Amino acid sequence: MQQSPPLRETDLYPPVKAWLEELGYTVRGEAAGLDVAAVIEHDTGEELIAVELKKGLSMKLLAQAVERQDSADGVYLALPAEGSSFPEKLRPYLKLIRRLGLGLLLVRFLSRRVRIDPVLHPGKGGIRRNKRRRWAILREVRGRSGDHTPGGIRGRVVTAYREEALSLALLLKEHGELSPAGCVKLGGPEKAGRILLDNHYSWFEKVRTGVYRLSGGGEAALGEYADIVRLIRKE
Repeated sequence: MQQSPPLRETDLYPPVKAWLEELGYTVRGEAAGLDVAAVIEHDTGEELIAVELKKGLSMKLLAQAVERQDSADGVYLALPAEGSSFPEKLRPYLKLIRRLGLGLLLVRFLSRRVRIDPVLHPGKGGIRRNKRRRWAILREVRGRSGDHTPGGIRGRVVTAYREEALSLALLLKEHGELSPAGCVKLGGPEKAGRILLDNHYSWFEKVRTGVYRLSGGGEAALGEYADIVRLIRKE
């Protein structure tokens, strides 16, 4: 009998994302340091939910989740579970998780489907928010054109900034040498000048004052991120 491949944290992301989207949230993976960031608009403002995807419970995970409470309105732990019964190894920690004001989602890998069971929902109120950190997460979620990075991944993360840099690289490839104003006129990001000047990824070359072209590294990046480039072209 062929064994199933080992479970990865990224395997938890699709069902968690689907569950949150059914509730009306916009969901992004690996947003500003969060495994999962979910945002929804209410009459009273935006609600930000964070989810930590892990294969098992640990004190490190609990400490990390409590730290997330500084910027999110609610924090869930998402842990895998086999079958339909409650994992006995988690039972002694339920009171602690509840006392910490955290939520708990069990991602059940059943024979024919995957199901999310919300065991605990996050507590509300009583926590002082880090407004700067919260704003950075919300800005990252809003700034992405789509969900290009699964939560729990260790490696390539397509941030809003990287998306904007890719859009500039594409413009330079298609139109040749351009100024920042020329990029904006062609549909590039408003902060084109800053991105081109900083050249964080070494994708651009300065031709003369205020004019840039695509570098060899930029050409390579358009190939490496071809899936994102296709989405940018459709916008």
